[in-house]
Amino acid sequence: MKYLIPVLIAVFFISSCGKKDENSSTEKKQTTTDSKTTDGSDIKFSDKSFLKSYNNCSPTDTCTYFKVDYIEAVSGNNKDKVNKLITNIINSGVTFGDTVLNTMQVAADSFMAQYVSFRKEIPESAQYWYFELSVSANLDHPKMINLAAGNSSFLGGAHPNSYLEYYNINRETGDTLSLGNLFTPGFEKKLNELVDAAFRKANNLQPGDNLQDKGGLFDNKITFNYNWLVNKDGSLTFYYNQYEIAPYAAGPIEVTLTKADIAPLLAPNSPLK
Repeated sequence: MKYLIPVLIAVFFISSCGKKDENSSTEKKQTTTDSKTTDGSDIKFSDKSFLKSYNNCSPTDTCTYFKVDYIEAVSGNNKDKVNKLITNIINSGVTFGDTVLNTMQVAADSFMAQYVSFRKEIPESAQYWYFELSVSANLDHPKMINLAAGNSSFLGGAHPNSYLEYYNINRETGDTLSLGNLFTPGFEKKLNELVDAAFRKANNLQPGDNLQDKGGLFDNKITFNYNWLVNKDGSLTFYYNQYEIAPYAAGPIEVTLTKADIAPLLAPNSPLK
């Protein structure tokens, strides 16, 4: 299953705190820009940016803003499929429960209205909020396109929240890849063993060491997840976000399996072959 919590701790919050101020639109600045392109042999991306800020402030200052940096495929046989996925990734960041804030504009309006309401209720507060979402592409692997969706936000509380989600695309077909597209059926048990061994090796832990006591995890086990990317050298990295398998202070955790580690598990038609 794919976790789409990423992008959206912030939006959960923006729709639950404060009251919307319908007159707040005069207090924000909004821009949409295009910039450089990222080239692959079969696809080209253009960088785009959406910004809405409070009192015409700049994100480089200490102020409240809502910002989305993303990419758009501008050429390539599968650009429409890739752009549809990118749109879904962004929209998933503004969706929660049964409520869909299905555009950046609507999400930014809601976010800013909640902040304006907060300022009216507590005018003496110097607190500022921010929400950042980025979608970028890595074209290092010859058979795959990797999209990274990263979120960072602060809406009060003890610390900011962040999340990173990976999506992997077959270059030839434009289809999103799952682990089932890489490995032979029944791969799960062996893959879990490989992840456990790699985590222990990276953290100088012995096979019998308790992963709660000595590894700092929530449980005495670590298993593969569905947030992964294939590196240029053919190795496979699993990415665990903060709070996923360990306390916030542990930060994100990465476990990488070498190309040799995963070779026995690969399906005959795996894009990693």
